[in-house]
Amino acid sequence: MTDQVCPLCQTAKHMRRTKLLYGTPVCKRCYYRFASRRQLAYIVDAMIWWPTTFVLGFGLALVFESASLDPGISAFLSFGFGWVVFPMIFICKDSFSGHSPGKWVCGVRVVDRDRAEPIGIASSFKRNLPLMIPLMPLVMAFLLQKGHRLGDGWAKSKVVWKRYANHPVFTGLFACQRCQFDLTGNTSGVCPECGTPVG
Repeated sequence: MTDQVCPLCQTAKHMRRTKLLYGTPVCKRCYYRFASRRQLAYIVDAMIWWPTTFVLGFGLALVFESASLDPGISAFLSFGFGWVVFPMIFICKDSFSGHSPGKWVCGVRVVDRDRAEPIGIASSFKRNLPLMIPLMPLVMAFLLQKGHRLGDGWAKSKVVWKRYANHPVFTGLFACQRCQFDLTGNTSGVCPECGTPVG
């Protein structure tokens, strides 16, 4: 039995086979719990977005019909809303203080990779643009388990588990893997808090 504890849940129970989360070894349980939260957040967002756009689209169709618009103009506007406006709303979904509705419910947030501040509209657009590629959401569902997914590199963003948002696993600060003591500037090669070798 390993004496290494998970830096997130502080238990050694699931550390026999560790997984890398943002380059830090964590237990399988925390690794998959974080990934599941992110996957569920996307499902919640999709479940909100699709019915909402259907209702809005139906409402717009009624408006266009009641306005007696030229069929060509009506078709153009319907195309514009259906293929440009509505997808843009979905792409910018993470710009509400780093949350989409799903991320807010699931306790995760998108932050700037360097400043650790919630991302805005421009970064949300960049990180979610690949979702418009057919089947790409399925590909990214597997890639996000290690932390970053396609789009995060371009947007310079990352998703954090809000419960552990200030933890070194998510902040990227240099810390002891056993007790999480801040090792910034440490040159002794040993954690002064618990004696664990650094490296």
